[in-house]
Amino acid sequence: MGHEKVMLNFNKITKCHVFLCIVNLVGCGLFVFHSNYLPESIFSEWLLFILLTIATLLLNNYKILVPYKGNSLCMDSSIYLASLFIFGYEFTLSLLFVGNLLHAFLTYKVTAWWKHLFNFSMFSIMITASYYMFLFSGGVIGFINLTSTFSYLLVIGTYYLINTLIVSIYFLSSSSTSSSLFSIFKEIGQETIANYIITLALAFVLAILLQSNPIFGTFIFTFVIILASLAFIKYFNLYEQMTNDKIYQEQILHSLPIGIITVDNRTSDYFLNHTAKTLLDSDENKIKFLTNKDQSNNEYFWSIFSSKKGCHNVKVTYKTNENNYLFLVSQSPLYDQHKNTIGRNFYFIDITDTDDLEKRMHQSEKLAMLGELAAGAAHEIRNPLAVIHGFMTLMKDSFTVVEQEKYYIPLMLNEFGRINAIIEEMLMLAKPGSPQFKEVSVNDLFSEIPDFYKQSSTKNQLQFKINLDSTTLLLDEKQIKQVMYNLIRNSSDAMNGNGTITFYSKLDKVYYHLFVQDTGPGIPKDIQKSIFDPFLTTKETGTGLGLTIVQRIIENHHGNIQLFSSSEEGTTFVISLPLLKK
Repeated sequence: MGHEKVMLNFNKITKCHVFLCIVNLVGCGLFVFHSNYLPESIFSEWLLFILLTIATLLLNNYKILVPYKGNSLCMDSSIYLASLFIFGYEFTLSLLFVGNLLHAFLTYKVTAWWKHLFNFSMFSIMITASYYMFLFSGGVIGFINLTSTFSYLLVIGTYYLINTLIVSIYFLSSSSTSSSLFSIFKEIGQETIANYIITLALAFVLAILLQSNPIFGTFIFTFVIILASLAFIKYFNLYEQMTNDKIYQEQILHSLPIGIITVDNRTSDYFLNHTAKTLLDSDENKIKFLTNKDQSNNEYFWSIFSSKKGCHNVKVTYKTNENNYLFLVSQSPLYDQHKNTIGRNFYFIDITDTDDLEKRMHQSEKLAMLGELAAGAAHEIRNPLAVIHGFMTLMKDSFTVVEQEKYYIPLMLNEFGRINAIIEEMLMLAKPGSPQFKEVSVNDLFSEIPDFYKQSSTKNQLQFKINLDSTTLLLDEKQIKQVMYNLIRNSSDAMNGNGTITFYSKLDKVYYHLFVQDTGPGIPKDIQKSIFDPFLTTKETGTGLGLTIVQRIIENHHGNIQLFSSSEEGTTFVISLPLLKK
């Protein structure tokens, strides 16, 4: 494969070299084998010949730069065509030879010799073909005649087609693209046809000047072209600066973390910066379509946009196929330099993460308030409950079974147990206690939990699978066991006591990731984001504090717990605990 690639590159280089050799041989042959390539007219018109040679050198240097693609217009072709019309073929070829020779000598450090040779040969072919086409179509050398207009057009057409064809074949032979000759020819032809029309027009102007006053005409033509070149260079530089400024301003707009949509009232055109396109998953064409379509998916957002009324920092939800956002939307008029309203600016900030942070802070505040309430009320509630529970126990021991059933003693004792469990959880949430850290092997810690749970719940048919790395971490053994008991209890309730709970681990450079997976029906999607909120439960007898306590304990261990996945096949939580620093 590597050998074939080398051969392929070699073939492309060879084709290019062969083509250059053919053009050089043909072009130089046309010049060398012409019997009168140094005609007597050069010596009789030596001053004019020198002026025209100097003119070609100057116009090769002072090119007319054309925005917006940066193309340049070299007016030496106008000199060659005008010379061909007035002085003939031999004079023009001699002018081409001397001019290219001097140009090669002056720029030998800048331009390779083969490029000068190729340029000379190409012009030699173009001038020769144009000359014979001019004679064939009935053109007369020596003066400008309007009756030969068709011949002049035929000359510039021949000149244009041969130049475009040679350049196209050169690009095709030297390029690694798979473009066809026709496509390259078409592209170059479309870009340069206007240049050749200007070239023909200027050739006519110079020919008329050469016909009336050759010396003065050459001087005036060269002077005007140089002035035009300087003016176009200044204009081109100004255009480049404006383009660069525009690109820089657009880069600023596209780099802002704010979605911006501008609407031009005059043209009804839309502009969206990169952030707006990314957040809305739209572009200018889609925006036009959406504003004229049913906007039920994001009705409030588009109603503000379509209302054209000013607004400031309005919270709006926005849904795409993949994400749900919360935007802070504003709209203001767009003014021109005269303070006239020409449109409007619609801009929005993605505050989804900020809103989530605010919700977490609000949750923390709720937990703090709950902690204060629990800490203050728990003991006050617990003491009278202990007294009532004691008397109820005595009543149970004193009553017969019939009397116990009559007065619902067992039921009341169970409910007292539930109340006591709620108080215990509230106390745990309020004051989980500072962790008493010690180095504990995770594998050893978890090996005790399944056996203990099976013994305490004989009705459950739970299966446990444990595949944990025996890494040592700094843990509070009692609190981590409480975390596991809460998670196992939740999984057991979700699976109705019949299923499999799997513990497995993964390590990275910073954290020990502990995965707890069950085979239950999964957590409903509408509550997955708020499962750690206090008092959120889907169970009839649940308090909604279990996962809140778990999260509080893990955070006190400088870790975090997240819902890793949840589907009809089961739910997986991942607990990330920091590794011991070496």
